[in-house]
Amino acid sequence: MNFASKTLLTSLLAAALAFACTHTVNVYRYQYDSTLDEVYFKEGVDFSKYHQIMIDDISVWRPSAHVLSKEDAVIARANLAKAQDLFRKTVSDAVADRYPITTRAGADVLRVQVEFIDLRALAPGEELPTDLNRLRFRTQPGHITMIARLLDSRSGEQLARAADLGKQESRGSYTLVDWEAIASDFDYWARVFRSWLDRMQAQG
Repeated sequence: MNFASKTLLTSLLAAALAFACTHTVNVYRYQYDSTLDEVYFKEGVDFSKYHQIMIDDISVWRPSAHVLSKEDAVIARANLAKAQDLFRKTVSDAVADRYPITTRAGADVLRVQVEFIDLRALAPGEELPTDLNRLRFRTQPGHITMIARLLDSRSGEQLARAADLGKQESRGSYTLVDWEAIASDFDYWARVFRSWLDRMQAQG
């Protein structure tokens, strides 16, 4: 994706620590999932009690060395807004027939926060930014990587975290978007999320 960056490096490092730090192992349990690269759940959470979904706007991180001109930054911001709308619609289309989308916190509302690491502009074989050295999950030039968090909408408590390298290569600049490739990744992640929600309800 070639969107203006809205996330801070500290957010990514916090994500890395959530996966890697020893003290979190006792709280967040790794769960093997063939559909995603990394999945961690907070111990003891009953996800079956959540029947509505709140979706935050996605945010995007790109290498700080890739400085955009003022003109390109305007285009990148517009692309980010379009991507936010596309992601929200894709997830809504995948889940809303059973899990209503809401903007209000509630006892049965699961909040979804997603950010993407955008390495589309890196050339094949180009060295990854040193900013990413501490991240455990996969990143790759020409791809986006999703980092997702599930929160209790009322307390803000983090209940789960997942990361996954996008399946579709989508090379380009930060002002040219391969929307077909991006939509394919969004659709895949939305279908995985819906399948997981259904499994959690069945276990309740």
